[in-house]
Amino acid sequence: MKPFKSLDEQISLLQARGLVIDDKDKAKLYLLTNNYYNIINGYGKYFPRNGDAYTNGTNFNEISHLYFFDKEMKQALFQAIINAEVHLKSSFAHRFAEVYGNEPYAYLNISSYDSAKTLSVISTIAKLSNIIDQHRKYNPQSSICHYVKRYKNVPIWVLINFLDFGTLRNMLSSVPTNLQTMVARDMMSFVQEHLPNTTKFPAETMNTFIKNMHEVRNVCAHNNRLVEFSCRGDSDYWAPLHDKYSIHSTDKRRDVFSVFISLQCFLSISEYGTVHNKIRKLIKRLDNKLNTLASDDVLQLLGFPKNWQDTPPIQHDSEHL
Repeated sequence: MKPFKSLDEQISLLQARGLVIDDKDKAKLYLLTNNYYNIINGYGKYFPRNGDAYTNGTNFNEISHLYFFDKEMKQALFQAIINAEVHLKSSFAHRFAEVYGNEPYAYLNISSYDSAKTLSVISTIAKLSNIIDQHRKYNPQSSICHYVKRYKNVPIWVLINFLDFGTLRNMLSSVPTNLQTMVARDMMSFVQEHLPNTTKFPAETMNTFIKNMHEVRNVCAHNNRLVEFSCRGDSDYWAPLHDKYSIHSTDKRRDVFSVFISLQCFLSISEYGTVHNKIRKLIKRLDNKLNTLASDDVLQLLGFPKNWQDTPPIQHDSEHL
C-alpha cells in the first residue's frame, strides 16, 4: 500500500516529476476537493511523460482542464440519455398496455415475455414486484400506493416512472418481438428528423443501441472516467446511421462517439442539437486550454473523428438562429 501523503507532499511529488504548478495553493485546494487519484492517475497519464516524469512542460492546469472537460461531457450526455429514456418509457408503457389491455399486473406475468428469456425475466419480475411492494408499504403518498389501494392494480404507465434505465432495457429486450417492433416504429419519428430517407428502424438494432446507451449512462451517473471508455460490445451496424459517418460494418462501434450518434434515434432535433452543440463548445474550449496535448488526441480517445469540433452547430427551435 502506498503511504498517505499530505497535500504539500502531493504537490512536491508532482513537481519532482516535472509537472509545472503555477499556483500551489490553488492546486492544493483542487486536489483536496476533487481527489488526487481521480485527477492525476485518471487524467495525467494522457500527457507527455517519460515513465513517471512529465515532459514538455505539462502544466497542472492542463490536467485539471481535461478532468473538468470530462466532467462536463458526462453531464451533457447524461441529460441527453435521460431525455431518450423518457421517450422510451412513454412509448413502451403505451405499447405494452395496448397489447395486454386491462389485464392486472400483466408485467408480472411470465407469459407476457419471450419464453426463451425465462431466467432473466424471472429476475426482472421480482424487481418489479419489489418496487410495488416497497411503495405500498413505505410510501403511502406515492401513485403506486394509491393505485394498489384503490384499484388493486398498478398500470404500466404508472409503474414505468419508478423504473431505472436498466430495468426498462431488460423489459424491452424481453417482451415479444412484435412489441419491440412497435416501440422501434415509435422511435422512427426521431430517426426521420435526422435521417429523412430511412424507412425502418429494426428492433434488434434499437436494443443494441439502448444497451450501450445504458453503459455510458452508468459511467456518467457514477462519475467514472468517460475518456477512453469502451462499451463491452459493439452496437449493430446500421447503414442509415453509420454510413453517414463513414463507419463500416467491420469497424468497432462501442466508443462514446458511437453512443453519441445513436442518440439521434431517440431524440428530437432540438434535444440532439443541444447535446451536439454543447459538446462542440466543450471541445473548442478544451483546445484553447491545452498546450502539451492535442484536442484531437482527446477526441480519438472518445472515438470522435479528427477536428470534429469544426462541424457546424445544429440549429434548432430553442436556439436563436
